Amino acid sequence: MLNQTPASSSSTAVTYETNLSIDERDVVMKNLHKLLKSHNREQLGGEHKQPGCSRQADVDSQTPEALAERACQPLPSKLPFAIACDGNYSALKSTIVNNKLLGCFVIGGECRLCFPQVRALCLGEISTQQIDEAMQFLAIANALASEEQLIELKRAGLAHPSLSKCELITKTNAERLISVLHSGGTPPMDDSQRSQLLSLKVVHDCFGGCSAFLYPDLSPTPCFECRTCYRMFKPEDFCRHTHQPTSDKNICFWGFDASNWAYYIRVDDSEAMPTEEDEQRFVIFIQGYPNHQI
Repeated sequence: MLNQTPASSSSTAVTYETNLSIDERDVVMKNLHKLLKSHNREQLGGEHKQPGCSRQADVDSQTPEALAERACQPLPSKLPFAIACDGNYSALKSTIVNNKLLGCFVIGGECRLCFPQVRALCLGEISTQQIDEAMQFLAIANALASEEQLIELKRAGLAHPSLSKCELITKTNAERLISVLHSGGTPPMDDSQRSQLLSLKVVHDCFGGCSAFLYPDLSPTPCFECRTCYRMFKPEDFCRHTHQPTSDKNICFWGFDASNWAYYIRVDDSEAMPTEEDEQRFVIFIQGYPNHQI
């Protein structure tokens, strides 16, 4: 742990006190060098590089104290949503989509899924032609796995050993694709049951948006009734449900996670301002719903 001590009035020097041994300090400084080489390179004129990178000579010429001070400062960024990732794009991880556990790589804060696995587990009954047409309509373009990623996918049994290439689809695009190809939900409830329940108008704006009636008394069974098709949904399924899928190529869809449904769904204010009682009922529903993420 490095502790900065105030300099005297006659000097502008900065000193540091540390309880680390010499060997431990060498390890720390070695790691700081690696960190700065990876993330703190400054831009060079006319060269292609990531924001916030610096010249190798600048890194090597700095003192350990200066490196330690810079390492504690936030990384500069010119991107509005830049996220520092671990840099190991070949580390196979897992995520859940449509209640299926899928393998993925995390790149730039977004999960990229093995597309053959998505097709097999989430779209198994959908024809290839339907999938291709939906992807074209949604303007979804998959990336190809790198050689290292392909090796990891084969090693984990997620890609066939004979594959020479494998597509990766972002988790957000996988959710969009599933929402278009799967009606989802359960059949509409009986009118007699509906008349005995208190409802709350809610809405979400994901992938084109949708409005519904929420019946809190039905929780944790499907309790969101789509106002268009009247099918019943759980909140994590309703937040991706839409009858007006967005296909604008100029829109970037990024970072969607159905487990964050409580951040996507809100009380509908399109027809009238929701009352304080309505807002409170919705808050109580969120807090009481099993495994909510807020």
